[in-house]
Amino acid sequence: MDLEREPIHDLARRVIRLAEETQHAAQVLERRLEALERRTGTAGRAERILSIAAGMRTHLGQDRLSVEDLYDPDTGLPA
Repeated sequence: MDLEREPIHDLARRVIRLAEETQHAAQVLERRLEALERRTGTAGRAERILSIAAGMRTHLGQDRLSVEDLYDPDTGLPA
């Protein structure tokens, strides 16, 4: 290899290595963001479900729902 070109090759290798590391870091951050967004969405759904359940308890005038409250006693289907 020509000694004059060695610094250029070294610089090119460094640029490629840094670009790959940057790309990898971006991919890691992207995956982490997606995981956090899924977790937040799951927490949001859980909060909505609990809110609906609280509203149902208030509407039924009970502190707790029982299995009997959820199913029609004649058909056995959800009420």
